[in-house]
Amino acid sequence: MKLSKNIFISFFFLLLLTFNKVCADDVYPKRVISLSPSITEIIYGIGAFDKVVGVTLYSDYPQEAKELPKVGGWINPNLEALLELDPDLVIMISDQNKIFGEKINEIGLKTLSVDSNTSIKHIQNSIIEIGKFLGKQEEAAELVAKLRIEISKIKNKTHSLEPKKILCVIGRTPGSLNDIYVIGNTNYINEMIKLSGGINVIEKDRLAIKITKEAIFSLDPDIIIEINHAKTDRESEIKEIWSELKEARAIKTNNVYIISSTAILHPSQRILEGIKELLRIIHPEAYSLL
Repeated sequence: MKLSKNIFISFFFLLLLTFNKVCADDVYPKRVISLSPSITEIIYGIGAFDKVVGVTLYSDYPQEAKELPKVGGWINPNLEALLELDPDLVIMISDQNKIFGEKINEIGLKTLSVDSNTSIKHIQNSIIEIGKFLGKQEEAAELVAKLRIEISKIKNKTHSLEPKKILCVIGRTPGSLNDIYVIGNTNYINEMIKLSGGINVIEKDRLAIKITKEAIFSLDPDIIIEINHAKTDRESEIKEIWSELKEARAIKTNNVYIISSTAILHPSQRILEGIKELLRIIHPEAYSLL
């Protein structure tokens, strides 16, 4: 009789746990649209990618994101496409929210806005926030903890090294050195450069600025890193284009590097890949110790 009572109690608690899980699952969105590749990456990282029903153009990570319905570009989502996918939640970056967040709310869709561009801390907060809204709190906390540990390991390898002066180029007119856009010092990429043992030669308090090719002589970087994930030019062509400034220190010492990965430009947990890629270029001796 006592055994039967214990079995009944165990069965009751099992039912209760199952019921609570079902009820909890009903609270969280089942159909999510991501309006930024970085958000798609975060959702994947916390194990909620099965909820994603639509993404923006150029969302290419994970590989499965390429197969999902597209709802327009980063700055111009198609409102009709959003409605057709009938999402429970549309997640965007705060910069996007300022542009069109109100319009999405006006057509009756629930939104979540997160800020990831300012700092690595903001990226970590965004992971936690998205995890909370999608019922993946534990997974989000684990992902952030792993990110912090790995970044701390890299910092320990580089904090005593002599920093190198870095110019990080994120855009220019294809085929030329016109309209060169470079990373400023008020964003997470600037932090990534520091963690990798570099100093950003751009001191402007901006996310990014446009400079002339002539300005590179006065900035005098040790290393020029061009982010070319769109592959507008082949690597050999890029080297040839930069050779126009053959008297600049970085070109003279053959220290122009091209990174084609999106891991630097997308503010998600993949910045860890980006930091390691920067470290490989800036301080290969530290990279070899990871």
